[in-house]
Amino acid sequence: MSSRNVDPGAEQEVDLGKWWGAIVARWWLPVLGLFVGALIGYLISLGGREVWKASADVYIGASYSPVGGVLLQGPQANPSTAGTIARAESSIEAAASRAGMRASELRGHVATQAISTGGGSTLVRTTGNPLVKITVQASTRRRAAVAANALANVVVHRLAPYADQKIDTLKQRIADDQTELDSIRRASTGGDPVSKAILAVQIGDVLNDQLQAKQLLIQAQQIERPKVLTRAAAVKTTARSKRNSVVVAAFLGFVIGLIAALLWEPLLRARR
Repeated sequence: MSSRNVDPGAEQEVDLGKWWGAIVARWWLPVLGLFVGALIGYLISLGGREVWKASADVYIGASYSPVGGVLLQGPQANPSTAGTIARAESSIEAAASRAGMRASELRGHVATQAISTGGGSTLVRTTGNPLVKITVQASTRRRAAVAANALANVVVHRLAPYADQKIDTLKQRIADDQTELDSIRRASTGGDPVSKAILAVQIGDVLNDQLQAKQLLIQAQQIERPKVLTRAAAVKTTARSKRNSVVVAAFLGFVIGLIAALLWEPLLRARR
């Protein structure tokens, strides 16, 4: 028969059938590789170094303009700001010193993650995500918790100046309004009815301004200023995931078993 008439599809079916036959005949090799790999992965995971992990949740706040309530595109509007601050060398050194450890022991063991709050919030769409989780891994429970809380405080401290200045200004505005109210009320105790009516109007204007300032103060304190929502508490973990180690090692063992089943007959023939 001419080679021109050979069906490539038939040859491929023969090869696949031969491979499948070899795997079926030596089925115990992939199964054995699977179990041996899983056992090796489990034993390797037991040797993983135990570490402590602690996470603190931070609300990074949102800055609004003093007039009109327009959302400002400052550092708080960028969801990566918290991570940049937490992993900065100055932050690492400050947190390590607070936890009683070297900066090199903390460097590379800090992670930040935006906490999802759903897809329907206008605030989330405009400013990214105002909730961030800061996670630290350390060799002891105390070091992990103290370092995570210290980094959370650093993030809050770096992002708070605008809100703090706005809070101070509003408090001063409320106090000034109160001083003016007291002065007008003292002046209204005497005088003719027309003067009293004018002073009453002035009192109303000042009271409205004071009420607006109080509302803005609440907004600045509760919404705009960053804060630590939950403080960190450490939990014991391992540097290597037990489940991942078992799955990866079992898969590798299974693949090696398949290769051994396919090469079993050719190796035997070569040996003979």
